[in-house]
Amino acid sequence: MAPVVLAGRYRLEAPLGSGGMAEVWRAVDERLGRKVAVKLLHPRALPPERERFLLEVRALSRLFHPGIVQVLDLGEEEGRPFFVMDLVVGAPISEYCDRNGLSVEARLELFAQVCNAVQHAHQKGVIHRDLKPSNILVILQDGKPAPKIIDFGVAKALHQRLTAKTLFTEFGVLIGTPEYMSPEQAD
Repeated sequence: MAPVVLAGRYRLEAPLGSGGMAEVWRAVDERLGRKVAVKLLHPRALPPERERFLLEVRALSRLFHPGIVQVLDLGEEEGRPFFVMDLVVGAPISEYCDRNGLSVEARLELFAQVCNAVQHAHQKGVIHRDLKPSNILVILQDGKPAPKIIDFGVAKALHQRLTAKTLFTEFGVLIGTPEYMSPEQAD
């Protein structure tokens, strides 16, 4: 089977994960010769999911912080929107801390870095709404652990709309991970 190449540039290599509305792939940017991640909307996605997907990329594209994954490009292939971002290959923060036997002080240092990134997002008017260990990956940068927040799929804009339409969550439908939701979000 021939490799899938999006926009004549991004060659998909292997799936990294899949959720309700999209799949994430490890890919190569053939123009620049570097590894990236591509989030591609499922072909069966309904219009509200398409809007939420576009909201995610708009929210993420506002954020420029070393602790937050960066959007690199946006495109569409055969009617399916996708966006390209940094490839973050790391372990969820809780696994990283446990596997490496981090002290309380070292864990708090990582946590402070996460708080700094979350503060940046809040200052830009973006609330993640699904912060959990699997959405905070720890990588090594210059030999030191560095957390990266990923997956802004249920993000909310505070100060301005990110889509032409207002998106409402249906009453009684949870969006996010219940174990990590704030009380006001769960209400």
